[in-house]
Amino acid sequence: MNQRKYTDKEKLAYLEKATEVGHSRARRELGYPSSWSTANDWAKAFNVTIALSDLKQKSSAFHQWYREEELLIAMQDIIDRGMEYINENQGLTPDEYKKVTEGVKRAVETMNLIQGKATTRTGAETADTTDAAIQNLTRAFEAAEQKVSEQRDPVQ
Repeated sequence: MNQRKYTDKEKLAYLEKATEVGHSRARRELGYPSSWSTANDWAKAFNVTIALSDLKQKSSAFHQWYREEELLIAMQDIIDRGMEYINENQGLTPDEYKKVTEGVKRAVETMNLIQGKATTRTGAETADTTDAAIQNLTRAFEAAEQKVSEQRDPVQ
């Protein structure tokens, strides 16, 4: 493929025109370069910013919004299905329960990230006795050491 080499003078003339009217129109009016990608490479090489046309800016903003909305819907579906699975399957093993809750947690974190909310916490948090008791119960449950009390017969 025989590609034409452009001089710096031609590139600068193109970039001057493109800053006024945008890449697409400058390419049509001047007849070069053959691709938008080449034109964009020139702009980067000469450190020139070419503004997008109003239509392209609106299209880009709509595309970004649509993408974010679709991701939020998908993450909400994951959360809903995870919670349904936990509620419908009462006999989950600790490992299965942990896997499902980790998936739900990741979906919540992804939703927060998409929405620009904090996904991590920093600060001086101290554990209290309730935290220790919950951790002990969790460990006991995971180790299957928790004993289920026997059912009492209400009529004796």
